Amino acid sequence: MTVSSGIYKGRTIFVPKSGVKPTSDRVRQAVMNMLSGDIRGAKFLDLCAGTGAVAIEALSHGASFACLVESTEKLYRVLKKNLEDIVPDRSLYRTVRHNAFQLTREIVGEDVLPFDIVFSDPFYDQIRLAMDDLYRVAMEMLRPGGIFMLEHGDKDDFSIWPGFVSARFYGDTGITVFRKAEA
Repeated sequence: MTVSSGIYKGRTIFVPKSGVKPTSDRVRQAVMNMLSGDIRGAKFLDLCAGTGAVAIEALSHGASFACLVESTEKLYRVLKKNLEDIVPDRSLYRTVRHNAFQLTREIVGEDVLPFDIVFSDPFYDQIRLAMDDLYRVAMEMLRPGGIFMLEHGDKDDFSIWPGFVSARFYGDTGITVFRKAEA
């Protein structure tokens, strides 16, 4: 897998053979296209970051900072290695090894809050079991008017959730966009 566009275009993102469900190139490109007017200079939070591909793509498109949260040790090591190999300026990102569904402001660090954009791509069965927790975490981390993007399966419908903006589908993958209410 490679960074699809931006300043790191073509750089290789290492993906382990098992234990991860990376966001496809097509979906990552679609996400960056949806964020085209919002990504430059944005602070980006990637929950359930996996290999770090989406956050790296956001940095490649001009995000000013990315925080990547991953709970599994194996993937946490992979995302750190991918960041070190692709993003030379370590001040542009922070990694956090923690369960995204139980994340708090203190764990992320008050110095980087709030975020302009939160992206999350948990395993799809986790969404069905813990959407309340994930939504709460995302909204707590966002600035008023900020964007929460959720990657999920094509059978999931989150249109009744507060702040729902849109849902788009790319094969069996859905991206639902929420906007946090202004203060």
